[in-house]
Order: sequence, then C-alpha cells, then structure tokens
Amino acid sequence: MSQRLARASRVSALLLTLPLLACTESGTPGPETTKAKPLPTVEQDDPEDAEQTPEADAERLDAATIAAEVQATMDASVNPCDDFYQYACGGWLANTPRPPDKPRYGRGFGVVADRNKAVLREILETAGRDATGDENDRKLGLLYASCMDEATIDAAGIKPLHPYLQQIDAVEGAGDFVEVVGAMQRGVFRGGRVLFSGHVTADDKNPDIYVVQFGQGGTGLPDRDFYLKTDDTSRELLAKYQAHVARMLGFFGEDEARTAEAAKNVVAFETELAKRAVPRHELRDPNKTYNKLGVDGLKALDAAMPWDRFFAGFGYPESQFGPHVVVSVPTYFKGLGGLLKKTDAQTLRDYLRWHLINGTAEHLSRDIVDADFELAKVLSGAESLPPRWERCVDFVNFGVRELVGPAFVKKKFAGESKDIALSMLQGIETAFEANLPGLSWMDDDTRARAIEKAKAVANKIGYPDKWRDYSKLQVKAEDHLGNVVAINRFEVTHNADRVGGPVDRDEWHMPPAMVNAYYNSSMNEMVFPAGILQPPYFSRDFPMAMNFGAIGMVMGHELTHGFDDSGRKFDGKGVLHEWWSEEASTKFDAQAQCVDDLYSAIEVLPDVKLNGKLTLGENIADFGGIKEAHRAYKDWAAANGGDKQPHVDGLTNDQLFFVAFAQGWCTHQSDEVTRMRAMTDTHSPPKQRVNVPLAHFPGFWATFSCEEGAAMHPKDVCEVW
Repeated sequence: MSQRLARASRVSALLLTLPLLACTESGTPGPETTKAKPLPTVEQDDPEDAEQTPEADAERLDAATIAAEVQATMDASVNPCDDFYQYACGGWLANTPRPPDKPRYGRGFGVVADRNKAVLREILETAGRDATGDENDRKLGLLYASCMDEATIDAAGIKPLHPYLQQIDAVEGAGDFVEVVGAMQRGVFRGGRVLFSGHVTADDKNPDIYVVQFGQGGTGLPDRDFYLKTDDTSRELLAKYQAHVARMLGFFGEDEARTAEAAKNVVAFETELAKRAVPRHELRDPNKTYNKLGVDGLKALDAAMPWDRFFAGFGYPESQFGPHVVVSVPTYFKGLGGLLKKTDAQTLRDYLRWHLINGTAEHLSRDIVDADFELAKVLSGAESLPPRWERCVDFVNFGVRELVGPAFVKKKFAGESKDIALSMLQGIETAFEANLPGLSWMDDDTRARAIEKAKAVANKIGYPDKWRDYSKLQVKAEDHLGNVVAINRFEVTHNADRVGGPVDRDEWHMPPAMVNAYYNSSMNEMVFPAGILQPPYFSRDFPMAMNFGAIGMVMGHELTHGFDDSGRKFDGKGVLHEWWSEEASTKFDAQAQCVDDLYSAIEVLPDVKLNGKLTLGENIADFGGIKEAHRAYKDWAAANGGDKQPHVDGLTNDQLFFVAFAQGWCTHQSDEVTRMRAMTDTHSPPKQRVNVPLAHFPGFWATFSCEEGAAMHPKDVCEVW
C-alpha cells in the first residue's frame, strides 16, 4: 500500500500537492535535536564535496541584485494598508504572464520549481550520457530516457495495458472484481486509486509501529461534491466528465454507443461511492478517523465484502496486517460489499477499465495523453501540456526521489545553508515559547506541556542523513510503463512489508528537490527540503529580515501545525490522546471558531466561498507562523546589535520582513483552479494567505502605520497562537 502526502489529518504541507510517488504521506522524525550540528556525510560518489561545490559557490547573490529584485516585484503605488498583497506583489503580477501549461504559477512555488527542474534535467541527461556511471546513474538514465522515448511509447499505443485488460475481462462478479483491485493496487493502480484508499503510516496511538489505513476513495473526480452538488456549474462539469470517460474508454476499441453507455454506468457507480464518503473537512479530526479494527474488524463491517479475495489479489496473507488495520471512515465500508453484489459485472469491468486508463494515460501514447489532458483543461484551466522533459523530470523526481536527490543537493544546497536554517529554526521555536504567556485562554499546566512538545520537535533540513537504497528496483530500457509499474510495486512492497514493524524515524517523504515543507503530527517533526531553501524563500546571502520573513514564516507555519485544530491532539511523542485541560480545549475551540468564521465569509469567485473548516489548520498555521517569525527576527536583530542599515531603499528592515513574506506568495491562478481548490484544498488562496493573517497582526499595523478601520486593520480580529 502506498502512502501519500495529502492526508491533512496527519501531515500538513506548506502547499498541498498532487499525491507523490512516495512511500509515505507521513514523515518520521530523526534522532537529531533542534540544535545545529555538523553537516552529515552525504553518501554519494564524492562525499567530501557534499558540503560545498563549485556550482553552489557560483550562485552568490550581491546586495544590489537582491534589493532590485524586491523593488521590481512590488507596486509601491498601492497603499500597503489597503491591499498588502498587491503592494508587495503587484510588479511581479503585472510583468509575469502565467505560462499556458501552468494553471497556477507563483514567484515561489512556480519560478523556484522551474529552476529546480532545470537542474534535475541536467542531472538526468548527464546520467543518460555517462556510460561509465555507477548503478544509480544507470537507473536514472534509463528511467529518464525511457520516459523521453516518445517514438517507442507512441508505437506501443494501448498495448502495454493488454495484460491488465485480460485480468479485467475475467471479472464475473464482486469477488473477481475485488481480487483484481487488490492485484492492480500492488502496481498499476498504485496508492488506492480504485474503490477505496490504502496507505501505510505510523499508528496514531503507538507511533513506533506501522499500520495500514483504509479510507474512502474510488472516484475519478477530485471530491465527492463534484458528484453530489446540483447547481448548474456542477451538473455541467459532471456531464463533461462522463463524456470524457466515454472518450477514454474508446481507446479500447469499442464503438461510441457502447462507450457512452459504459460511461453513464461508471459515473452512476462512482456517484454511489461519493454518497458513501464523508465531507472532506470531517477527515481533519484524527479522533474520528482513528478506528483501529484490525483485519477481523474490517471484515466485520460488511460480511458481504470479499476481503479474502482482495488480500489474495494483493499478494499478502491477511496475517501480514492482522491487528494493524485502521479504518478512517467505517461507514464508507458498511454495505460496500452489498453495493458490489448488486452492480452488474459489465459495469464493474468498465469501472476497472476506466481507472486503468485514467491512472496510466500520462504514460501512454500521445493521442491518449492529449485526450487525457482534456479533462485537466476543464478542471484546472490549463491551456497546454508541460513540455515532455518537464513531465519526465517530475516522474523521476517523485518516483525515485532519493536516487536523484544527492546530485541535486550537491549542486543547489551549499554547506552553511543548513546551519543557518537550523539556527533560524531555533529562533522560531524560542519565539513560539515566548509568545505563550501572552495567551489569556491557555492555563499554566497546558502551556507547560505545549512548551515540552515544542522542545521535542525534530527538525530536518535540506536532505536525509541516509539516502534510500534502490538496489532492488529493476528498470528497463524502452519500457516506460513497465518502469512506472516497477517503481509502484517497489514502493508498495516496501511499505506493506513494514506493517506491524518499527517506524523508520530517519525516513523522508518529500523529494529533496521539492519546493515545499511539512509538519507531521504522528512524528512531531518538521521537514524543509533543499528545494524550498532557495530564493525568494531563503539564501545565505539574503539580509536576515528577508530570510525570517520568507522561510522563517514557513518555519513558524509548520511549527504551529503542531498546535492547530488537528495537530494539537498529538503530544510531543506523536501519540494521539487528550493532553490539554478541558478548559483550555474549550477556549481554544472558541479562538479557532473566530478563524473558521472569518475565512468562511470570504468569497474568492462569484458564489464560491472558502470552507473555513477545511482550511482551519492551515489558516491557524499562517496566523501563528507570521507572528513567530516576526518575533524571532526581532530577537535576532537585538542579539546581533540591531539591523539598522536599510537593505532595500524605501523600506525599513521591519517592512522588508513583511514584504519578503508576501513576495513568496505572488501567484497567478486560473478561475478553474480557484474554484477546484476552494472545494478540495486545505489551504486558502495566496492573496488570502498574505492579507488575512497580516490584517490581524498588531506587529504589521505598527510597521506600516495602518489605522484601525483600514482594510489591513479591521476592528475585530482573531488570534489563536
């Protein structure tokens, strides 16, 4: 079973991304304390060069260049007390068009990701040319070359799916269907795409061992509401989806009348699955989603569900999972077997065919890729596909993240950067603790336990201390889909083998080259890959006002996740239980409700409002993150004799702190993305992530002299941390 990044109840990432080809969606804390320490040895061809490289040395930034970039990004004609996001980002927004293949493109998560991908492309192309390279380089070269080999992929057409179609064609009823689901989740379906979700993670109440968690899933559209809403926009989208399913099924050689009928039945079946699912925001409560039933309890939810056939297809005996099964939404599975038994075999086969091609289309011939992209256009507003090289870089980076990671770190993460970042994290943690006495809603005992938890957070910076071993992964030339399935099976087997065993606390679950960061409640850790420790978020050459405003806010954001509406329910060891006083919990809920109500009232498009409950954890983290980063910066300045010399003309360094924070979020996005994310994303849109927390922060009002009543200084404000 796979594990993905996006499970909001356990892992809170700075930016929600598509599910990774990673072995876990939950991180695991390493043994390091939060103190800065000597850089670990990087296990690669030239470990002595890991801390400093000529490439990294060449990327020094001078003060004039840094200042000019900040000024060019701004629109100083805007009053910062009216719309700080536009003030900080207006220049970039006006002068940076959104690429046609990027429905969402930002100065941070877009531009930085592009730069990182260019570095990865060079690494992979070099690996492909170097016939004398080691085994890891050979695998990287084969993976990238097979993905780039469009001629071979196009010539194969739909043929790579034939072995799986033969299995599907043999389905005669619910038992056969479930067995095929199990078999294909081991490889080609990867990650619980079909019928339900499944992933391996740390046990919330015993985070030293792995469990497998089963949850709702099985639909082709991103959320249950796409099937269940009855407004005109939703009905139109569902009709387009049904037409898309029919078109994709047509690649299997059946006529339009047959595929139209099949698509209708598939969408009707998926709608039944959607009806069984709970709203996304309800998955945020870890107490509700922790139901440790074991295999026996899972089977007892519905005697008609042929779980024995699923495990047989998956290739593991039930004893492998035994008592180590957690069910996040038991009601989803009650009666699921009955639904399968009353569904005709042809619909079950068509459902499997649809998910087979839906899950593999991006790896097949160009005609299938283009047809698959038509749905992406509808959902995201993208106008064109990313270039082939970029899609192949993403495939390798997310598929074998630590096979390509060492070379990226060597090129892009200079040695002292890690020590600077660790030192900043210490300052953020100190600031969090220093802010606690000012919270009138928190009693002394709960405050003391919160401090203990904050001190126990494990910090991971840049890259793992030990790289993943891929020696058992076998890849081939001229077999791209075969390599995709091989990676999937490698990861699924890696995870399934560990169920019931000890958690690997050194493991990372984001690629080192990824522009993102995360906090994991079960492991009480924060992780900051080298990919985000780049301008405009961080540089060893930046003034500290910029570093604290940009990456410092990210650090504070992730730390605050340990104390948001979900994370606060886990103690310093990552154990889910009630460790707060009843009074503190009640008062916290009241403070959080203010944030919920605030964001729920925000309309991001006509008739499209944010879901304050879905975004609550991220919004609380944004509120706390900027507050902690600001205090940490002020403490740093005081400890270092002040930061009096302005670094950017026209801005005090306190103002530069807030500008640097906002400029990491300058973003263009399509209306389609805005609409979809309002339904599915735990994060608020970039403009709201900047303006709303600042409008409720006295430190911002003072810095920019915003009078009460201004847009950025409302009369009534919220505060949690």
